Amino acid sequence: MPTLLIAIRNLFGERGRFIITVTGVTFSVVLIIVLQALYQGWTAKMGQYIEAQDADLWVAQAGSRDMSHSISLLPSSAKQTITDLSSVASVTPFIGKRVGLEIKGKDRIIYLVRYDPTATVGGPVKLIEGRANLSAGEVIIDRVFANNTGFKLGDTITVGNESFTIIGLASGGDLVAMSFAFISPADADRLFQLPNLTSYFLISVSPGADREQVAQAITTAVPNSIVYTKEEFIEINGQFIREAFLPIILVLVLIGVATGIAVIGLTIFTSTIEKAREYGVLKAIGATGGQLNRVVAIQSLTSGLIGYAIGVIVSFLLGIIVGRFVPEFVVRFRLFDFAWIFALAIVMALSAALIPTRRIASINPADVFKA
Repeated sequence: MPTLLIAIRNLFGERGRFIITVTGVTFSVVLIIVLQALYQGWTAKMGQYIEAQDADLWVAQAGSRDMSHSISLLPSSAKQTITDLSSVASVTPFIGKRVGLEIKGKDRIIYLVRYDPTATVGGPVKLIEGRANLSAGEVIIDRVFANNTGFKLGDTITVGNESFTIIGLASGGDLVAMSFAFISPADADRLFQLPNLTSYFLISVSPGADREQVAQAITTAVPNSIVYTKEEFIEINGQFIREAFLPIILVLVLIGVATGIAVIGLTIFTSTIEKAREYGVLKAIGATGGQLNRVVAIQSLTSGLIGYAIGVIVSFLLGIIVGRFVPEFVVRFRLFDFAWIFALAIVMALSAALIPTRRIASINPADVFKA
């Protein structure tokens, strides 16, 4: 029984219906791929700044959650305590503070960082325009923040009663809900008013040293502190994205799957009804229900696979085009995600094939020969 030929003929014989089916599947696949890519991209953004810092350990105040949603304050004197520990190569204080701004009638949040250009850590990930040698009254902002607010080099930002001239644009410092900005040590000390305090300590351990042992030693030596490895701190700072967006993504993925199943199933079901006489003839000449169901399954799978292939291409194009105009549209495509979405597309197609099978089973070959 040439089930493949019959399925292909049925599928491509009606181009309008075929286009509608593939378009629906493509929409579902694009929705799922882009959502997953955005989730991965935003999660990576949350840890991009931390990843770029040349530090093995981050020392924070015990009980602080992450850089975006909690405050960490440690005594500056702890720097010497940590420096005196064995296997500690360097200790750099990191001072930052979330600051709310009103720009053009909209509330914005930036994370102001005390940046010493002579330090090896704590600065912008990458300077893409302007200069990095900050002086008093100057600031470096992230390019995403600049694009969203319309700021450019030479413009002035007002923080409280202080005004800062933008002398640099950097990348890698956007955290979705806020962006990093960098000011001189003198400005930070005056603006933050945190004498003898720091937010974090960035630690580099000696070559060959056990980071876990060093972390334990720091926790013991510095009261009310907690020590994270770089990987742990990246994970913690990305937790917000997972908690906030995973439930939303799950719901939208389910909607995409349901849409794909409905589009494929209903279009093939309609085709099955219209070709009921042909299926009856096939049954009359010996075709089994299983063979006819395979015809439907092949039609459904073909639609699903073509829709998946087009969806992958469209998703890539969206990532490139939209990302140029909307800096927040940061996508990260992974082979693993394409693999499980491909498997999902197959499951979606096979599930859709179940819709017309009952109609096929009810076809009576005797009806074909009635006048």
